Amino acid sequence: MKFRTGFLSLTIVAILIVGVVLGCGGGSSGDACVGTVAYQGKIFEGKGKDADESERNACNNYCRDADPEFEVRYGIWLESPKGKAAGSPSKQESIFKDKDLMTFVTETCSKKCVGEMKPEAKCK
Repeated sequence: MKFRTGFLSLTIVAILIVGVVLGCGGGSSGDACVGTVAYQGKIFEGKGKDADESERNACNNYCRDADPEFEVRYGIWLESPKGKAAGSPSKQESIFKDKDLMTFVTETCSKKCVGEMKPEAKCK
């Protein structure tokens, strides 16, 4: 019974991680749309099945790679015992290791980005 419970838990975690990776700019060749958002002359892209998803994914990438508030949060987390215990991972890896960083990128920052930075999407 313990094996089944452990296997089920690992399966659920794996599915969630794959979903987050896809939501953070990865994706399959079946993605119909590409979203873009510009910040300080740099373009951030995200793919998705529709315009809304691709725009959110572009914002996720902006948030993780260039948002000033995420930079501060990531720096604080790296210096924390949790960040040090995680081996001081990259920004990309950190969101998988810390729920609060993931929530900030995919919810707080991404929603603000979509609302204020006006990403654009091009669909096939």
